[in-house]
Amino acid sequence: MSVSERFLGANVIDAGRLSPYWGEHAARYVFALPFVRNKAVMDIACGTGYGIGILQRDAKRVIGVDVDIEAARRAVGECSVNSSVLLADGLCLPFADNSFDVVTSFETIEHLHERGLFLSELRRVIRSDGILVLSTPNANYTKPDEGRPSNPFHVFEYTPDELRFDIEKEFPITSFLGQELNIGSSIPPFYEAQQRLPKDLATQVKLISWKVVNKLPRRLRDRLSESLWGRPFYPAESDYVFSPQALNSAPVLVVVCRNRK
Repeated sequence: MSVSERFLGANVIDAGRLSPYWGEHAARYVFALPFVRNKAVMDIACGTGYGIGILQRDAKRVIGVDVDIEAARRAVGECSVNSSVLLADGLCLPFADNSFDVVTSFETIEHLHERGLFLSELRRVIRSDGILVLSTPNANYTKPDEGRPSNPFHVFEYTPDELRFDIEKEFPITSFLGQELNIGSSIPPFYEAQQRLPKDLATQVKLISWKVVNKLPRRLRDRLSESLWGRPFYPAESDYVFSPQALNSAPVLVVVCRNRK
């Protein structure tokens, strides 16, 4: 991941629940919690470490790995006594074979040219019967132009079939899911996603109301959102769902793999 994108993301993640990005990103780590309970975990490309703060709630031990020194320094501030951060390249990890029970890799593989090497290296450090939880943007949703992602920091974005093909070279897939916002509970905070909302009257009235409230100062906006809808203005972690039925349409693909050696 480029330094430019890393710190654009860091700024909004640092805002926590005040950021429109928080719920979507944090939801993936919350999704991973049942897999990491009492396990040794590596979070590859951990960035500024907000995911470490979630994983360490249940994990026995968490090591965050990132190639960027400034991101790694910031991630240290998220660590509890059972967590640490290491500066390292995900294509050449400084760990022995079979070092981890679980590896989480969220929104990373799309930044890499050597994606096969990356998956092979993850397989090496995951113990037999260990777990990989990986996410990446869904090309069926982002629609790259002749294979070129619109995001200038992405090298390649996968369709579900392409991701399955590459993953299954290294891992058996146990769950293949799409992550999307439950629109029954919240309006997506991004223009492109709002354009895809159903055109029924109830949804469009809710969208118009959302746009009006969005123009208000933050504190007034949040109080009004709680009053009108009984919830925070921006989607929370619990507003995102992970479903196999959403594979072709969801913005993000999530795979859970069990290592077999």
